[in-house]
Amino acid sequence: MNLENIRPAINSSVLMLYRVFAIVSLYAVLAGVLVFGLGSAFYAFSKTWVAPVILSQSDKDTLDLIGKTLTTQNTIDDLRLDIEKLENTVAEARSHKVNLEKILPAIDTAIGQENLHKRETGRVLANLDKQKNADVTSTQSALAQFADVDASIDHELAAGLITKSDATQAKLNLVKSNGDLTDSRIATTLLKDTIWAKTLPSTTYLDTLHKQAELESEIACLGIVIDTAQKQIATERNQAVKLDQALKTAKQTPLWAAMQGARTNVALVPYDNQAVANPGAPVYDCYLSFVACRQVGLIKATFVGEQHTTHPIFKTDLRGFLVQLELTDPDSAKSKTLFVGSKPLLF
Repeated sequence: MNLENIRPAINSSVLMLYRVFAIVSLYAVLAGVLVFGLGSAFYAFSKTWVAPVILSQSDKDTLDLIGKTLTTQNTIDDLRLDIEKLENTVAEARSHKVNLEKILPAIDTAIGQENLHKRETGRVLANLDKQKNADVTSTQSALAQFADVDASIDHELAAGLITKSDATQAKLNLVKSNGDLTDSRIATTLLKDTIWAKTLPSTTYLDTLHKQAELESEIACLGIVIDTAQKQIATERNQAVKLDQALKTAKQTPLWAAMQGARTNVALVPYDNQAVANPGAPVYDCYLSFVACRQVGLIKATFVGEQHTTHPIFKTDLRGFLVQLELTDPDSAKSKTLFVGSKPLLF
């Protein structure tokens, strides 16, 4: 048997194998298309599936949240400390302002009494000044006549009409009278100074007015300090409340749950499937995507706020919210989808 004799048999066998391969490939493609179509149809109409996500402390978003929460908490602590300082400042300023306000009426009263006293004594002293000037003039006129008396004393002493002792005493009286005149002139001058102090504004009076103005200015400044501090307290309290509320909101996110442990299993629930996502609902993991399912845990909590991810089957944008999963089999979090409430095909 040569090659020419077996060529037809070889060609026939190759043709048969080609036909078999083509038929098998066609049915495989058709089966793949059918499976994909069934899977797509299943996920298009199923209302119980969720897309699991694994969160950990080392995730970028978790680390970012840790930094922001720490910064926020530090800011809140700083604000509360500053509010306490401002409240102490306001209390001290109010106490000081009250004490100064008690002094101010006393100063006004003292100034009024002093002015009244000056007006009363000023007139009296002015009259006394006139009387004193008149007395000085009279005394000076009387002493002018003592020059003749002094000469008369010397003449009588020379004539032996009086003793030397009497002459000395008479001269001493004359000198004393001149000294009394000088003292009267000094007293008159000093009296003028006193009258001036009683009737015209003095430097002491102006100094008192200056201190009164300073006291009023200090009271006004304390009022401004109190008002400014109270406004700042209100602003910082409002800011602290807002930051505290933001911190509470952050604590209600899945990232906060991830911060508390090494790993947190969550799942994105599409809005179309939210009816089954209730705390305590059973969670199932299936082989071949949606057959041969088994319970692997339950929903622990739900989180507010919209989340976005990629659809695990259609690779399109998916919107929904997150739930926290409590899984008995941690590897189930690695599946593309999980089911909530019941098994998808009842087996």
